[in-house]
Amino acid sequence: MMSFGLITDFILVALLVATLFYVLRLLRRLNELQKDRDSFQKLIQDFSAATGQADRSLAELRGAADGIGKDLGKGIERGQGVVGELQRSSDDLKMLIARAENAADKLEVQLGTSRQSPASSAPTSSGFAGSTRSEPEPRPVQDAQTQALLSALGRIR
Repeated sequence: MMSFGLITDFILVALLVATLFYVLRLLRRLNELQKDRDSFQKLIQDFSAATGQADRSLAELRGAADGIGKDLGKGIERGQGVVGELQRSSDDLKMLIARAENAADKLEVQLGTSRQSPASSAPTSSGFAGSTRSEPEPRPVQDAQTQALLSALGRIR
């Protein structure tokens, strides 16, 4: 019987040793898990701080974008105003060019008639050159500057 009690005691001791071995192994894993949990906790805090910083940066970026958007809008409005002014100036220049062309045409006609007038405008006994219409006497070309202006206007057309 003793042998039966002794065998059971040895089996119990072996089981207790195995239990102690597994308890120590479990304790080590729990310690590692605690360290990993602490690391994870720190990681969460760092992530939270980074998220807060990102939120603040986004708010600053939105504010800057709004300011730039307003400045850009003002610049566009000014540009549209300048375009309007340029359009009006362009229209005015077109009108002035048309008037200058008309004036050049009239000057050419007058020059043509003044060149033809001396030959055909010999005074008659009535004082008129055969026409019943009263025309002003054509003026001769006064100087080279006027001729240069007329030729430049003719080249523009």
